[in-house]
This record gives sequence, structure tokens and C-alpha cells, in this order.
Amino acid sequence: MKKYYYLLLLSISLIFTGCSKDDSSSKSSTSVKLYTLSSVSNSNISGKVTFKKNEDGSTTVLLEINGSSTDIHPAFIYFNNAETGGEVAITLEPIDCDCESSSTIVTTLDDGTPITYEQLLKFDGHIKIHQNEDHLEIVITEGNIGANGN
Repeated sequence: MKKYYYLLLLSISLIFTGCSKDDSSSKSSTSVKLYTLSSVSNSNISGKVTFKKNEDGSTTVLLEINGSSTDIHPAFIYFNNAETGGEVAITLEPIDCDCESSSTIVTTLDDGTPITYEQLLKFDGHIKIHQNEDHLEIVITEGNIGANGN
């Protein structure tokens, strides 16, 4: 009977030890950075962008906006800050008007250059969300990210 008692105690201690290690490691490995998106061209559309570090070193870029129209809004990460402007660095998934959000997993720039979560946090860039595919010249919301972010 003592064997079963010790076996039960050992099993319970292993379960609790295993759970506590998993909880602490998942908390320490999750990294998230939030940036704000401001209205442009009197659009009254604002939002936020969240960078989340994935276990494989890639970054999930979550765009969320408020008050958009019925359009599908193309979104891009550009080089330089929003005031200076620059070329497209990363093409993001467009924002669908129904859910006012999009999610893109980023591992490289559009030219194929690898980029990690840590590098994105230091990236000299900004995000612009456009009215629609036919009117890319109209920016409805934008915000600085990385080295230029808040």
C-alpha cells in the first residue's frame, strides 16, 4: 500500500512541477508591442497595430481600425517615418471592412530580406492604410513604428 501512496505523491508533484514550468516559460516568451494609427485626410479613422513575436522568430502584425467604410483597405509598412515617407518595405494583408482588421505573419521584407521581431522593433518605418486598391493615393490612417514609434 505504501508503494501506491508514494507513486501517487510522485505523480502529483510531477504534474504540478510540469505545469508551473510551462506557465512561466510561455509568459516569458510572449512579446508584444503596440503602436497607434492616426486619422489622415479627415478620414476620422484611427486604430492600432500590434506586433506579436511568434515562437519561430516571425512576427504577427495585427492591424485594427475604427470607423472604416465598405472598402477593402490595402496596408503597407514603408521605410522612414510618416513625415518623410518612403518606399514600400512590406505588403500586409488588406483590412476587410466587415471586421476592420487584418493579420499578417512577417518573416521578410518584400525584397526577400529576412526580418525578425527584434529587427522590426528597431525598423525605421511607418504603416499606411489606404482607401482602396483603386485609390492608393488616399491614405486614411497611418502611424510610425519601430525606431520611429511611440
